[in-house]
Amino acid sequence: MLNILLLAYFNISRQSEVDLQIAETSLSPEKIRLLGPQEIELLPKREPAQAVQYGCYDWGTFSSAKLDSARNFLSQYSLDVKVVQRTAEEATRYWVYIPGLPNAQAAQTKLEELRTLGVEEMYVVPDQQSRSAISLGVFKDEQLAAKLLADLKSKGVASAVKGVRNQEKGRSSLYISNMASELVPEIEKLQAEYPGSELKQVTCQ
Repeated sequence: MLNILLLAYFNISRQSEVDLQIAETSLSPEKIRLLGPQEIELLPKREPAQAVQYGCYDWGTFSSAKLDSARNFLSQYSLDVKVVQRTAEEATRYWVYIPGLPNAQAAQTKLEELRTLGVEEMYVVPDQQSRSAISLGVFKDEQLAAKLLADLKSKGVASAVKGVRNQEKGRSSLYISNMASELVPEIEKLQAEYPGSELKQVTCQ
């Protein structure tokens, strides 16, 4: 019994010595040095986590036929949404676009051509009335639409034109309270589904 105890003691002692040697080797004291203030300043800094930004937005305008589907989309995020009736003057938007093309394939070919010319923001309008027109931008300010058109012409987009949308009566927009800014890209993806609509941040009421 004594022999067994002695053997266990020596094994434990030997293991402790090995662990100590490993620890000393891992620490490498000769490689440890204190950093000066300038060296500390040069160390990469961790970016602080950005707080979610909230704001109020106006999204529209919509015809009565499109209004419900837009509200249904927003309902999945449990947002506080209010319908605002707009006059024809308030609803009017200036649209920069390429007129309707013969079919969807022709529209896709045109999109590829536009990308080679450096155009990035565009989409094919799916409604039958527009006949595969390609939207390049929608503005409330006519001067902004004119500026975009001039920029496109300078890039060689000869077929782009400027027109007016949403002049009919009975249009509405959606006022959204306290919406997280991270939802903005999700709504902007729906431009093709709601031609002529615009999402903009507004002063909270």
